Amino acid sequence: MRSWLFKLLALLMVFGLVAAACGNDDDDGVTTGPDEPAPAEPSDDGDDAPAPADDGDDEPAAEPADDGEEAPAEEVMMDGCEATVPGTKINYAVFSPNANMDPTGSSGALVGGTQIVNVWDVLMAFDPAAGVSNGQAAESLTPNDDFTEWTLKIRSGITYGNGDAFIAQDVVDSMLRFFDSRGDGMTNRAAGSVALIDFDNTEVPDDSTVIFRLHRGWSTFHTLLGDEPGMIVNPRIIAQLLDEEAANATEETSAARLVRNRMAVTPDLVNAASFGPYEVAEVEPNVRTVLRARDNYWGGPVCIEEIEFTFPGSSVANWEAFQAGDFNAAFLRDPRVFADAREAGAVLSSEDQNIGGLFLFNQGVRGAEVIGKDIRIRRAIHHAINRDIINERAFEGKLKTTNAIAAEGTLLWSPELQECADQAPSYDPDAAAALVEEVKADTGWDGSMLLVHADTDPGPEIAQAVEGMLEAAGFDIEVDLGPVTTVLIPRVIIQADYEMAGWGFNADGATWVASLNDNLLSTSGSNRMAFSHPDMDAALGELYGAANVDDQRAAIAAVQCVWSEQLPAMVYSVTEEGLALAPNIKGVQRAGATIFLFGNAYIEN
Repeated sequence: MRSWLFKLLALLMVFGLVAAACGNDDDDGVTTGPDEPAPAEPSDDGDDAPAPADDGDDEPAAEPADDGEEAPAEEVMMDGCEATVPGTKINYAVFSPNANMDPTGSSGALVGGTQIVNVWDVLMAFDPAAGVSNGQAAESLTPNDDFTEWTLKIRSGITYGNGDAFIAQDVVDSMLRFFDSRGDGMTNRAAGSVALIDFDNTEVPDDSTVIFRLHRGWSTFHTLLGDEPGMIVNPRIIAQLLDEEAANATEETSAARLVRNRMAVTPDLVNAASFGPYEVAEVEPNVRTVLRARDNYWGGPVCIEEIEFTFPGSSVANWEAFQAGDFNAAFLRDPRVFADAREAGAVLSSEDQNIGGLFLFNQGVRGAEVIGKDIRIRRAIHHAINRDIINERAFEGKLKTTNAIAAEGTLLWSPELQECADQAPSYDPDAAAALVEEVKADTGWDGSMLLVHADTDPGPEIAQAVEGMLEAAGFDIEVDLGPVTTVLIPRVIIQADYEMAGWGFNADGATWVASLNDNLLSTSGSNRMAFSHPDMDAALGELYGAANVDDQRAAIAAVQCVWSEQLPAMVYSVTEEGLALAPNIKGVQRAGATIFLFGNAYIEN
């Protein structure tokens, strides 16, 4: 138990946070997106998608009913520890192992987000129940009236592992790495959102203050600081590493990419450049990561000594190993598993991810001549694929299928949005076959198409079902199945060597604006498909300034209307994802999306 003084201080902090959240006070504390309501509650049938959101991250937060969301931070502060407890450990079953410990080399919540946030920490932490962001390494974040300017105050007294002081300029320099690494093998999708910061006019008036100025008003900018751009990497260490690698750089492999590669396998570098609650003890990229409690964490004692992240093989395997007692934390992303977990009464912290299951279409990434540039092919695919067949063959009928970018039961769904979604091509195999034959006749195309998909269960079943439906319409499909981090992500993000890919944007309460912008804006550095249309750019622009839920629903409905006309990708499901926890693990927090912080967590008894 923490000391009585620590309890008293914690209680006073809680009251301070509540007061800041409820009033219009300009004091430090909680910063929220203006007029952000608490998320709506969707139905109990969890939803899933087999491929990773390119760390796609976005934002119509919908909290599943009765899923046992973790206790708020105030309970953690009252019931934690006075020092790290020897021998305590979290065995965490991941969705996919991480390939890199560098935030710019992570692919988000599904592929490394939790591993890295516990090492780097984060500026703001998103509260899905309230739809607001609270200060973490930041004290506050305050917007002006039109959300074009946000003033960030960072906490004093934080030092990196190498002893350097954390100062405000570090925030800008660290975030610039996302901006500067566009197109340079960076797997994180945040480049598109970071590019909305007007770095030329952003100011750092003192060591504790950053005044962000944006190219357009963004009412939920605070959520970006709870994602990888809010994980600050000591820029002095990065500058030193870049100097060291300059002589080794080639046209194919830049110094920045070599630095990311070193960070992936060198715990000492990561630990020196970070200030989060944990340090890297062992790392084997794409296999295993072990973290150990930092003994001088700025936030106070870290109760749990060790976290080991490993990959049993799928959500089903994660759940089975969790039930067997091999893991006391397991990431789940499969509706079949969530149904079992709820029936078993498991403690869950989860959220529905809009655009969680979809197929990307390469429309000319890096100038490639691909058949997906022809909208008739994209239309044919929509006509050829029956979502219900995917559901039955891969998910035992438990998947919540949808043709909409915001599914019914999630916060930003509306009848107007659904009306636009229903204008997209529906299942019609005869129409699909006719379009395929038309394109063959016009272009000489032979019907061939490469489908890249994760091999994680039920990925093979999804790919097989889609292959059969497309070939029935006249396509000649080649399927490439492989692990998320070593096949799917490199083929889609780094090599752009695909024509169709199983994927997910993962638009949840913390990420909905960023996810849509990063993946669909024509000028986004994270646009994986090379999709470009002025009407979509205009519709996305309206999303940023939407400050209340009615405006947000109207804006996302407009995006849906353009989506249904231009068919950048094909949505087939909304997907539930999140964490199953042993009942004696308390105080786990959300940083952003389904990324989990263990700095204030403890194991009861």
